[in-house]
Order: sequence, then structure tokens, then C-alpha cells
Amino acid sequence: MWQASLVDEELIVFFDGNCLLCQGAVKWLNRIDGNDRLKFAPLQGETAGRYEIDLSDDSMAFAERGNIYRASEAARRAFWNAGGGGIFLAFLITALPIALRDWGYQWIAKNRKHLVKNRRCDLPEEGMNRKTLN
Repeated sequence: MWQASLVDEELIVFFDGNCLLCQGAVKWLNRIDGNDRLKFAPLQGETAGRYEIDLSDDSMAFAERGNIYRASEAARRAFWNAGGGGIFLAFLITALPIALRDWGYQWIAKNRKHLVKNRRCDLPEEGMNRKTLN
């Protein structure tokens, strides 16, 4: 469920800009990103278009060291690169068989708009303006 393609060296989390669950995950990643390594870009934005991110599979993407990863592998790598508590989550995800973790990821991705009942969108928060790409 992931694809790899050539990109530059930036660490970019591509997320659904219309999804409150996704926006909450991005805010959490920003808070634990102690080394300020991650950048964030909506899947619907110009940056995702330049990187030719496929929007058809309903999943986040993560750009790292010349590759783009999708689904649970994108989440695992984003957590790992954020550091802090993200490393613990990355280890938990790694411990699961890839078929199970991708199934779980896809279930959450398909149901994400029903999992969050809040209608407010308060992204970005402090410190994110310089890390958020169009």
C-alpha cells in the first residue's frame, strides 16, 4: 500500500487538509518534533502536486530521503522522524505484521471523517506557519 518515487531530502508529511483527524495528527507531530525536522503539506496543495502525490488511495504520504511512502509506512516514518513519543508509536507499528497494520490504517483512513465529531478547524497552531507548505 505504499509507493516510492524520487523527491528531495526534505521530511514532509502530506495530509488530508479537509480532515480534522488528520489535522489533529499533524498538530501532535508538530508538538513532538523537538528537532524541527518535519514540514507539513496538504494533499490538496501545490507541494503535493509538485511531488505528484497520488490522491486516489485515501492515505497520507511521507517524503523522506528521496522516497514517498504511503499508508501505515508513511505514519511509521513520520512518527519515527518526529522523535519523542513518536518513536514509541513507530516501534509499536513496526511490531505488527504489515498486512495487519495496513488494514488498520486503511480502516481509520476510510472512517476518519466519522471518528471526529468536532467541526472546528483550528490548524495551524503556534510555530506551524513556517513549517506548513502550500
